[in-house]
Amino acid sequence: MNRRAERPLTTVLGWSLPGWLLDVIPVSFILVVGAASLVVAAHGPHPTRATLVLGLLVAAGSLLLRHRAPLVVLGIALAVSLVVGYGPVVTLPVLLATFTVAEHMDRRPLVVAGLTAAGTVVATGALHGEELTAAKVVTSLIAVGLAVAVGLYLRARADYIAGLRERAERLERERELLAQQAVGEERVRIARELHDVVAHNVSLMVVQAQALAATGGDGAADSDALGRVAGLGRDALSEMHRMLAVLRLGNANGSEPELEPQPGVHDLPALIERTRQAGLDAVLTIDGPARDLPAAIDLSVYRIVQEALTNVIRHARATHATVILAYGTDALDVTVLDDGAGLVNGHDSGGHGLIGMRERVAMFGGRLETGRRQQGEGYRVRALIPVR
Repeated sequence: MNRRAERPLTTVLGWSLPGWLLDVIPVSFILVVGAASLVVAAHGPHPTRATLVLGLLVAAGSLLLRHRAPLVVLGIALAVSLVVGYGPVVTLPVLLATFTVAEHMDRRPLVVAGLTAAGTVVATGALHGEELTAAKVVTSLIAVGLAVAVGLYLRARADYIAGLRERAERLERERELLAQQAVGEERVRIARELHDVVAHNVSLMVVQAQALAATGGDGAADSDALGRVAGLGRDALSEMHRMLAVLRLGNANGSEPELEPQPGVHDLPALIERTRQAGLDAVLTIDGPARDLPAAIDLSVYRIVQEALTNVIRHARATHATVILAYGTDALDVTVLDDGAGLVNGHDSGGHGLIGMRERVAMFGGRLETGRRQQGEGYRVRALIPVR
């Protein structure tokens, strides 16, 4: 038996109510129809009313277990049909049991069960002395065939919906894994870049400490202290180089480390010019008096603007972009505006540029805002970075 964790009818209907209602409601309907037929319609002296009532209760009661044992319940319904032989009492239980078998069973047992049900329905009339006309036989076979067809359709539809759900869940898991991978790769990239910045500053500290120690300072104690500072600086540089070597081992493309100086805000005009050469009309606006930034922030601002402009060129289908640097008393406001279509659902297609920007801004305790522009057409990327 091919058991399913979720019933086909439940899947197709999107049923959110308790599952037992699907068992009770059809059985209650069968009981009402059967009881009404016993009261209203004539059924002859044989079988007796008591036999009909008992047959109806047995068939209806077994149907409550139809999802647990479809073939057994169908067998009970067919047996009651052969014993009772009164259509208004046995037809609906047989059809419901056949429908349930079509919902749950594989092809081979389903074919056997369907043929058995059709043969039993026809044999019941002959066994109880009914006149078997071609119309009655065809009608009985069509009824059984429709029960099987509806059951098969619901099962196929449920399998299709379940497949869509599984695919959506798999795609969501893959998207989450790719996002996590992108965050890790971006953090490694940031660490490699910041290594160069920090290593440069530590190297200057070591050189200055060695120079002061060599000149003697204000005494032997000061010279020893400066020597220890220089030694600690050299140790720190060694540890940083080892850390960077580990990070570079995970470099996907296996490229050698870049030896060029890291870019900063002073390189933004050159970036804007290269953007214009790529076909995007870009301008740079500076609001407020410019001032020197910490090296890590200086580098991150450049990377944020670079990634934002790259997204505009690749995905926004824009013709114009504006980069605004607003120097505040305790923060730097970096805004990139364009007049294009923006990014689909807030994500850049095929890349993870927004993830990288968020990582860089979060590193300094800042805030990144992305979305459609409130005024005019286009997209806005705004990074607010504290500067102390």
